Amino acid sequence: MSEALPPAASTSWVVCPQCAAQLPCHDPARSRYFGCFECRSFFRTIPAATTTAHRLYGFKKALLPGPSLPLGATGVLGGYHCRVTGYQVRGEKQDRVAEWREYQLRPAAPLPSPEPADLPLQLAEYQGHWLLIRRAPRFPGIRSGKPYREKSWRDPTTGRHYQLWHRYQPLVRDALGEFDWNILEDEKLTIQEFTAPPYLLSSEHKPDERSTWYLAEYLEPAEVAAAFGVAPRELPDRVGVGAAQPAPVPGWPQLQRLALVTLVLLSLAQAVLLGLHQPEQLPQEDFSVAEAGPAATTQMLTSKPFTLSRATALHVTLTAPSLTNHWVEVTASLVNEQTGRGYEFTRSLEFYQGVEDGYAWTEGDRSADALLAAVPAGRYHFNLYPSLDSGAGPTELRLDTEINSPLWSNYFVVLGALALVPLLGGWRRRGFEQDRWANSDFSPF
Repeated sequence: MSEALPPAASTSWVVCPQCAAQLPCHDPARSRYFGCFECRSFFRTIPAATTTAHRLYGFKKALLPGPSLPLGATGVLGGYHCRVTGYQVRGEKQDRVAEWREYQLRPAAPLPSPEPADLPLQLAEYQGHWLLIRRAPRFPGIRSGKPYREKSWRDPTTGRHYQLWHRYQPLVRDALGEFDWNILEDEKLTIQEFTAPPYLLSSEHKPDERSTWYLAEYLEPAEVAAAFGVAPRELPDRVGVGAAQPAPVPGWPQLQRLALVTLVLLSLAQAVLLGLHQPEQLPQEDFSVAEAGPAATTQMLTSKPFTLSRATALHVTLTAPSLTNHWVEVTASLVNEQTGRGYEFTRSLEFYQGVEDGYAWTEGDRSADALLAAVPAGRYHFNLYPSLDSGAGPTELRLDTEINSPLWSNYFVVLGALALVPLLGGWRRRGFEQDRWANSDFSPF
């Protein structure tokens, strides 16, 4: 708990009508209601006047842990030099467990009259989540004396979409310091809160009166600690997700834009690579595979040598154009003639056809291909080892080789990996929002 700071020399004083304790008053021109530090009385009086103070209420006891920000402390919030002048603990009439703290803020330095519309009015803290409260510059238009009944509202200026988060009647449980209004009268209000992180739009409505609207902005605990010069460890620890706490990842529209930009950049990079290294087709080579004997046989065929001037990818296609109702299995070895290093792959070619019940059918394929990636520069040739089905007869084997073949598989692998970023981000954000709305009676989940 933070103690009240020693009052400044210019501070006025008021006397509690219950215990005669002297209480500092930092804003005598506006403050009319006071909470006693000693006996917990709440009373009304006019500072520096001869009028008698009137006790309005007595809180039963001090509620721990007490204020985290010392009364009288000054700091800069929202561009204004503010002073903490009052502290209250609030709850709900319908929920005796919920409890939060509100800090009255007043200017710590003279301001022009009238007061600026964006002047900070209060700090509210619930489970370690902080909100800076100001007058709302824009709010739903409604008939005078009627509460707002819709469950959402879109600000036409900012485009923010506010969703109904909570509706309740407040209950004042404790109060210290000075206030410029009778906080006990707030128990007659019905309050509605609409969230659009990092903002919370709230209305206070009293029957037959015009609603008053406020706009709260989420503050990180470190911002509050730095503003008032307190150690972060002195502030309450955060619990759960706050009503206006920003999500740790961007929203879905931002993730969509990120995915689109990534796709465009990746596609441009692929197009540049294709433009710099055009595919080159080597001359087609045809081989004759000898007729197999009673059992399948294997033989070796050698291609013409060729040279790669740089590391590149090869797209190799093997075709047996006359293969019918038989198979041939080919093991191909790309051999570097300088180093002897080989790059090997095996492909099976099979093709069957016939007529059954008057319908022609086919099965298999006479062609098969392979992609050899990152083959170093050098002089190469292919050794082909075909294994032919017995009874197939002499079979033609064709070799087609393309140099600088584009590696579309890499493109799609990288694209898929990058797609995980918005997908994981969206999944994390959805979980975060579900945790946020778990505390609301108006959850969209």
